[in-house]
Amino acid sequence: MYSLSRFFGIKPPPKPDYDHIYTSPNYHVETLGECNQGNYVKIYIPDNPYIGDSGNPQAVIYLHGFALGASEIYSTHLEHLVKQGYYVIYPNYQRGFCAFSHCLAVTVLQLAEEILSPFPISPQTWINSAINSAIKAYQYINLFEKDVDTYLFGHSLGGLFALSWPNYAQHQVPANMLPKQIIVADPVPDSESNIPAVIRDLTECLGGFKDKVAIETTGVDIKVPIAILHGNEDTVIPKCDWLQPFYHSIATLHKTMYLSFSDQHGWEPLNANHEQATVNTSFVPDCVAQRLLDGVGAENDLNWRYIWYALDQVIRCAKRADELIFDLGNWSDGQPVKAIEVYLPAPKF
Repeated sequence: MYSLSRFFGIKPPPKPDYDHIYTSPNYHVETLGECNQGNYVKIYIPDNPYIGDSGNPQAVIYLHGFALGASEIYSTHLEHLVKQGYYVIYPNYQRGFCAFSHCLAVTVLQLAEEILSPFPISPQTWINSAINSAIKAYQYINLFEKDVDTYLFGHSLGGLFALSWPNYAQHQVPANMLPKQIIVADPVPDSESNIPAVIRDLTECLGGFKDKVAIETTGVDIKVPIAILHGNEDTVIPKCDWLQPFYHSIATLHKTMYLSFSDQHGWEPLNANHEQATVNTSFVPDCVAQRLLDGVGAENDLNWRYIWYALDQVIRCAKRADELIFDLGNWSDGQPVKAIEVYLPAPKF
């Protein structure tokens, strides 16, 4: 039941002031590839690249969730990163739905193309498409053969692909395209876990899946620090689904799974569901997003002080992903927002 305080104008914490870290407020975006070929990639290029303590420019390869290829879904996070001076590579590794349409019928057709092309569904094709698009992006911005610190971020299926990147990419890319650290939000443990039952049943009836990507086989090559940012109310991938693979499939000992909690104290509730990393799911009605995606994307405190801040700590503050600290601030009446907890701690040495 909603708290009565919602009806007394209690507001969530305001957006932080980022002016002091937006050292490249001006940037431009380039695109490569074709949307319907699975090789479309957006490249966010800062006018004033940030040079880290290593003396190298910083780059983030950002991997979207299943059927969430349009960059509008994560737009303000992408902008938040490039305004800090980071190069941001955003591959649409599936085919179709590279941007929002004003027509719902067109959107439905684009989503169908994204999910079912090629058919049978081939997640290994998708992750290899992401790798190939990232290679072309690095070549385009002249980072391919230069010293650069690369970080991986992924949401949902993109989270699995980020965790699987070292396994699939290690023999395809130069060392500078392998991640220093990996941050993922509400990842799936395998490429079939987050597909809605109605779509899964239909695809299996028509021929199903050609192959599978699973952390149980790819996790052996994860040697860098990782953070899994999960939501306690995620019904697509309940937190307990990660208990076994976290400790038995992910090789690195520098790993922590964090957990956010829904907080409905004020007028604008914070929902720690599968879509907590997204900022815009208006390509479908909210009722559809709630039903099929497990939530409605909205930019709020869980983005700024949890999802975004995790990557900020790792890149700008040189924190290790398994040692992050979060403070979600207070509601306007002074009550603290429900705190982030460690759900699965790093194993003791």
